[in-house]
Amino acid sequence: MRLAHFAPLLAGIALVACGDSGVVEDPSDPAQIESATESLPKPQPGQYRTTGELVNLEIPGASEDELQMMRGIMEQGATQDRTFCMTQEEADEGYREFLDNIAQGSDGCQFTDFAVSGNSLNATMACDDGSGSSGTMGFEGTISETSQDMTVTMDMQNTAADESMKMVMRSKSERIGECEGGAG
Repeated sequence: MRLAHFAPLLAGIALVACGDSGVVEDPSDPAQIESATESLPKPQPGQYRTTGELVNLEIPGASEDELQMMRGIMEQGATQDRTFCMTQEEADEGYREFLDNIAQGSDGCQFTDFAVSGNSLNATMACDDGSGSSGTMGFEGTISETSQDMTVTMDMQNTAADESMKMVMRSKSERIGECEGGAG
């Protein structure tokens, strides 16, 4: 099984760090997506800690060794605790960088559903790399001024290679104080 077919789409997962606008009528319109995110709570500047976990990984047809290798790779990237400083300028941008990162790291992907309600975000992207790999990425979670809790679900297929993969990852960030050196 050649799992490398899914590598570009897996990169999109790593980018996920991130009112009552409701459901976006045309999720393929970046302006509508940006407008919807404006109703989400703006993050506070400060020091944040991000943690993650690989909730589920299914690769039908993979040997146990291949599955454990992929699980190790995904867990290594997903479970590393990270801290970062969010400056006032970055906080003022809200979730624009989140959307820009998804757009830049998700070639061949487009939002098909996007809804914001209060502090909840629920979105789906359809992905097709044009060479046989396609599927969906779902984002579901909550965002507050000092935290985010996001679950990303990928369901991918490569029809040319008769492969598929389903992966669920969860990422949490929380404000843990002021930035070192007074940056935030």
